[in-house]
Amino acid sequence: MSGTQDLNSTAQITVNTAQDGQSGIGSDFQTPAPEAEVEENEKELTPSQKMDALLRGNSTGQMKREIEKLRKEAAKYRTSSKAETQQKLEIKAKADEIQKELDALKKEHRNLSLIQKLDRAGCIKSELVAKDIPADIVTAEDLETFIEDYKENNKFLFKAQKQNAGGTFKASGIKNLTPSQKMDAYIRAALGR
Repeated sequence: MSGTQDLNSTAQITVNTAQDGQSGIGSDFQTPAPEAEVEENEKELTPSQKMDALLRGNSTGQMKREIEKLRKEAAKYRTSSKAETQQKLEIKAKADEIQKELDALKKEHRNLSLIQKLDRAGCIKSELVAKDIPADIVTAEDLETFIEDYKENNKFLFKAQKQNAGGTFKASGIKNLTPSQKMDAYIRAALGR
């Protein structure tokens, strides 16, 4: 046989085995490498289990790579925890500011409601009197009794209550008028007065 015939026959053998799916090249790619199995299993392991596997591992290169991965992961967690701590501090500072504003608004609201009640009672200088009212008075009944007692002791700060005399009675429309008053109303309406 010549050299060309040998090459042709070898090519036919490799083509036949490749069609069967059992070529030498294909068989190497079909079986997974042991390192790939270890990496897949390591993804499911906890960090402590990973460290145990590293200490029992065979190659130092693999140990170094895994230690480097763990260091990077630890650094990532440290930086994320610092950022979270910073965010918590900012939120707490904002909450403290809001609480101070709320307390100031509560004081202002209480002061305004006291001034309003003192004005209703007839107080002349309600802003000054509101400062004399103790902070422990919370209920409306206690406040009313305090204002009444204060009014009796300091009459010069309160003006006398106005007595409202009822309005004057006015007849409604033409129904209650006498005939002469009705005629006057018609004439005035016609003249536009």
